Amino acid sequence: MLKKIGKTILILLAILGILFIVIMLIPTDDESPETVQTSDAVTEQSQENSALNPYADIDVVSVDTDAKSATIMIYMNGSDLESEAGEACEDIEEMLTSAIGNNVNVIIQTMGTKKWHGFGISSQTAQTYKVDNGNLVLVRDNLGQLDCTAKDTLSEFVGFCKTKYPADRYLFVFWNHGGGPVYGFGYDEWQDEDESLTIDEMAKAFAENSDIQFDMIGMDCCIMASMETCYALSPYCKYALLSEDFESGLGWNYNRWMKSFEENPGMATPLLGKYIIDDIITDNENEDGGDSACLALFNVSVATDLFNAWKNYAYKNEYKLLDKNYSRNHKAKGRAIEEWDFWGSDGSDVTLSDYYISDILALMESVDNNSDEAKKLMSVLKASVAYYGHTSDKNELTGLSVSLPYGDSDFYDKLKDVFKGISLDNEYIEWLGSFVSSDGYDDYYDYGGFEDDWSGWGSYESDYGFNYSSGGSGQYFFDGDDYENDWVYDHEEKIWYMYEDDVLYLYDDETNTLFYYDEYEDRYYYYDEDQDDWFEVEE
Repeated sequence: MLKKIGKTILILLAILGILFIVIMLIPTDDESPETVQTSDAVTEQSQENSALNPYADIDVVSVDTDAKSATIMIYMNGSDLESEAGEACEDIEEMLTSAIGNNVNVIIQTMGTKKWHGFGISSQTAQTYKVDNGNLVLVRDNLGQLDCTAKDTLSEFVGFCKTKYPADRYLFVFWNHGGGPVYGFGYDEWQDEDESLTIDEMAKAFAENSDIQFDMIGMDCCIMASMETCYALSPYCKYALLSEDFESGLGWNYNRWMKSFEENPGMATPLLGKYIIDDIITDNENEDGGDSACLALFNVSVATDLFNAWKNYAYKNEYKLLDKNYSRNHKAKGRAIEEWDFWGSDGSDVTLSDYYISDILALMESVDNNSDEAKKLMSVLKASVAYYGHTSDKNELTGLSVSLPYGDSDFYDKLKDVFKGISLDNEYIEWLGSFVSSDGYDDYYDYGGFEDDWSGWGSYESDYGFNYSSGGSGQYFFDGDDYENDWVYDHEEKIWYMYEDDVLYLYDDETNTLFYYDEYEDRYYYYDEDQDDWFEVEE
């Protein structure tokens, strides 16, 4: 069914030529005149055509959910980012200026630092705060010096929020350092420097609160975008928003997306994720302290399929993978290492000063992209990447990595326990041990050719498609030598989605109707095949 729909719609889109709009997500006073004129022209033409159109009363479609309320849980481990630079308080200030608090609860647990720089937050005890219309309201005090790298601390916070602030939907944000899927999250200044909250411990904490599922789990921290992180989180959320590289000191921008979410708590999760990512990329391009950045929103409903597809691909290409080192060194910046060279000498396993990243797509393009196993993996990989953003100078990372312990026995020893804890199979974990002593572990592969060609997922649309969903289970199609995953079916909304060239397309297979959504104008248009034209949907 998906193959038939995908080909039919793609042929239709090819005939139309896909004109339209480069969408500005959050309008500003200096909105591009060309963008406004283009949108107005489409609107005026559509209104003129609607007078002649016999289908003007077609049902309205929507990318939103029916949710009227939401709760965002922010697990804020201030650590050295706050004590040395006040970065946590800066982000709290962004939340306060968003005016969020009537429709959306923002609950922050403050922990892990020996010095807070504002709002009267105590460093002597953990506290819980609510962001309420520009005010930071203390709701729990004297919690003690909680260990934010402990599973029980995370579990208790989730339990408190769901009980005290029930809502139609839930989001979760980890705020602090990241050490990748093996070393995990968090450097707590009150704990041992090597203690962290690993992804298997996260999974156990969320499992203890499995009566709620998060629409999104995000990590405002470095190098957590990996196949293994998505696998660990997949039972507990629909989407994960993660950074494959180190983050700059700017981190996330909490003002604009929270303001939009407060105004529309039913906003589709992929659209909200797009807002968050685009804001981060824009800030890193334009603000002081910005740096190279890449982030992605992952549809974790395909995480198990992704692991199985990767495993089959890796086993097939075992010789090539062991013959060279397909990881690349990335050095910390901003969020992990400020102007002072602090983490370069502390020896912490958690706050890494550099990290070796094996990007799945770059590796595939360099090792094997023609076999059946490769085509299957390509299809599932793209089904995982719901949205991707990178700065203009960031071309070599494509969103998602895999952990390969080239020549690192300590890393592998830690890896074994964590990966067993998230129920990856023992055969695969044992197989990873061969990378520790492989002949090619110190012979690094040159990705120069791939970096020259890679310019973002947009240039790969014809091969990998693009996925967009408002919260249902994403699906993709693979059959023999062919793979298509341009369209994703949302079971809740009962509609197909595709996001292409900054335009969201929707297809209703019950009425055989194709729509597109103009985010700037917040209007929907549908295509009338008989008249070969687009018409505005009348509300």
